[in-house]
Amino acid sequence: MIDAHQHFWDYNDHDYVWMDETMAVLKQNHGPDRFVPLMDDIGVQGSIAVQARQMNRETSYLLDLASRNQWILGVVGWLDCTATDLEKQIERLAVHPALKGFRELIHDMPDTDYADSPAHRNAVKLLGTYDLSYDLLLKPPYLPAAIRLVDSLPDQRFIVDHIAKPAIASGEMEPWRGLITEIARRPNVYCKLSGMVTEADWSGWKPADLHPYIDICLQAFGASRLMIGSDWPVCTLAGAYQDVMRATLESLARLSESERAWITEGTCRAAYRIDCD
Repeated sequence: MIDAHQHFWDYNDHDYVWMDETMAVLKQNHGPDRFVPLMDDIGVQGSIAVQARQMNRETSYLLDLASRNQWILGVVGWLDCTATDLEKQIERLAVHPALKGFRELIHDMPDTDYADSPAHRNAVKLLGTYDLSYDLLLKPPYLPAAIRLVDSLPDQRFIVDHIAKPAIASGEMEPWRGLITEIARRPNVYCKLSGMVTEADWSGWKPADLHPYIDICLQAFGASRLMIGSDWPVCTLAGAYQDVMRATLESLARLSESERAWITEGTCRAAYRIDCD
């Protein structure tokens, strides 16, 4: 099993400005030494480490961790779309075999059309030259522009993080359901079953709260374009790593063995171009 979405950081309050007063549990170091016992306990053999800072040095930091921990199977770094030397930066980093893709914090942008803006679209287009994926970090209002971006780059691999963050706490389905179903019609788009518990009621969520949203993703993407992720340590705002991962695994129990194999490993390997041993 591969955890397709988790983070590492050496905490300081200058770099992680997105952590507000409700996130005190995150304001400490979260490194591989803390993650390995959690992986071992639930049977995870590898992970994808995803950026948590909008800084150029974030990608190098994660690649260094990957070089010292072989179970970090891939890194999704940060991409500054406005950099004048963007292509040179990508070329320099792409020589590292652990680099699998990039992402930008689209859902924090004031402009909900940011995903389809010329600067962003041109930056994402460059990734195809290096066979790198692009993670789409979205909330429902940002999905229409993301769909236009995907349509403009049909050969680029896209991965929707956190099922595009529906409002699980309030039980809302629309417009998320229609939009996630629409973006899933594009065969070059994958999706992570991750980040759901922090969109639910942090203190009162139950696995059953997640199941309707997972079912919609299964119908939209199919098992071969879905992958499981924890969003550790962010998920600890709402629950322990084991509880979060088991909540998703519980929803997959009724699937066939081959379908579960896609979601727990195969899709991640395909989307991020990870070789099997």
